[in-house]
Amino acid sequence: MHNLFLKSKTEKQKKRHRAGPGGETVRVPARRTAVSLILAVSFLLTISPAGVQARQGDSGYEGGISSGETPSMTNLSSSSKYEFDYQEPFFLTGVPVILKGKLTLTKKLKEDTKTKSQVLTSTYVYSLKNGTQDTLTRSLTFVTTITPKANGQKVESTQLTKATENAKVGGAVYIISSIADYELTKSILNDMKPAVNYFQGEIISRKKYRMGTTGSDYVTVNSTASYTGYDQYWSSAEAQLINQEIVQQRAGKAPVTVGNIKMEVSTTTKKELKYYENLPEQSSIQGGYVQTQANENVLKYTAVLSELDKKKLPTTKLVPYAGDLKLESFPSSTRLVSPNLNQIRGHASEENIALLFGLEAFENAEAFDPQEYISRAEFVDAFLKVAPEVPLDPAFKAKTTPSRTTKNTVVTSPFADVSVNRGDFESISNALKRGVISGNGKSKFRPDDLITVSEAVAMMVNTLGLNSLAPNPVPVTGFKDNDKIPSYARAPMYVAEKIGLISGDAKGYIYPNDRITKAKYADMMKAYIDYMGKDIRKEYMEKLISY
Repeated sequence: MHNLFLKSKTEKQKKRHRAGPGGETVRVPARRTAVSLILAVSFLLTISPAGVQARQGDSGYEGGISSGETPSMTNLSSSSKYEFDYQEPFFLTGVPVILKGKLTLTKKLKEDTKTKSQVLTSTYVYSLKNGTQDTLTRSLTFVTTITPKANGQKVESTQLTKATENAKVGGAVYIISSIADYELTKSILNDMKPAVNYFQGEIISRKKYRMGTTGSDYVTVNSTASYTGYDQYWSSAEAQLINQEIVQQRAGKAPVTVGNIKMEVSTTTKKELKYYENLPEQSSIQGGYVQTQANENVLKYTAVLSELDKKKLPTTKLVPYAGDLKLESFPSSTRLVSPNLNQIRGHASEENIALLFGLEAFENAEAFDPQEYISRAEFVDAFLKVAPEVPLDPAFKAKTTPSRTTKNTVVTSPFADVSVNRGDFESISNALKRGVISGNGKSKFRPDDLITVSEAVAMMVNTLGLNSLAPNPVPVTGFKDNDKIPSYARAPMYVAEKIGLISGDAKGYIYPNDRITKAKYADMMKAYIDYMGKDIRKEYMEKLISY
């Protein structure tokens, strides 16, 4: 839990907004590009879908793991085409055999302008081996129709349209020659929130291998899998829980079950932030944060397989097996900017403030006052740097084409009290487009009003799309001043406490209507980053995978 909102016993005078002698807020005049009009309604944040499709499926659906995409990876062509390291256990010989090699993934997207649906064609090509004798080549083409729904969610329906596989493992040959021997359906629901895309679905498949290059002996693999995860800027997680049954059928004989397998496949991406001091004193750079990104992919399996004789016929002996595979990408790193912040040396929030400057959420280090209150517009402007949009799958990135028109586009403000000439107009407009805030052209945003704890927490939780975690009809938090929480913030405050974004002070108070200093804002954003990068990923891995 993070002590984000501990009540300050003393407050410095603020530069633009300072504490008056009686504790009231005194506004110091500042130049503005628009007049701030006070709105008597609460700061309600209505979420709308972000309208993006995040990356999924880098490990395929065959019960294997890939190294996944990294920021430094080179695209193999102008389309979305990448080559990954890949590993997969092969069970048809009666003994698990680990095959390793390359997976090449290609994606092409087409859009139907009338129905607004999208059709994604994904081709997976595998080239695997174990030593010099065991080899597997496989080529699969999936066609996915992505249909938007009225509530902002998207449904993916996937069919396998082409399939070939040739495996030479353990002295035996296993062949899938066409789509007639491999049936698969996959359906996934995507729920896009301003900062996170959640997905969940199911996969059902049947693979019928011919044993040998001729003849009528077959081995069939029946699979069912649940598929769930999320994508966002600070981390991603994808989990597959797979159950397989292997059935052997010899010519003229009844089918015999020769194996049962359970697999847990996890594919995760994480960004981490670490501060490095600059040891030489005679340098203008005192130190700064480095952001690293790496993929960690793990597969665990348990299997009970019939021991096969020399003719590959099953015996009555059942043998249990267990094992795991792991692939990690080499981390990529990005150095964040590092301004001189001598004036906050020793401040309790010094590291978090430095982080916000590193992310360029804070600017103008020389004039920075950690005890200055933050306005609603400033909060939104900085928050978009901390909570970027969900990274797009390269296949879904819009293709730009030269415009033949020279007509000027008229820019209008979505809020009656937000001028298009404001320096932060673009941030406020982008926040509205993403669904971080709401407006209809006539409503007011109150950009220069000081933001409160309740308003800030409402924004943070709504970007996660987790308000449904709060009980109905009236959520009750554990804070002693729960009754002072505005009605619109009851659910977000409950959720924030539940997932560890906030906690009260030593006496159990949260002070929901207090204004927020920039120092407290930095603490809030660090907690938000920790949740997005660590806590949510841990939630998925610990509850879905024996991680």
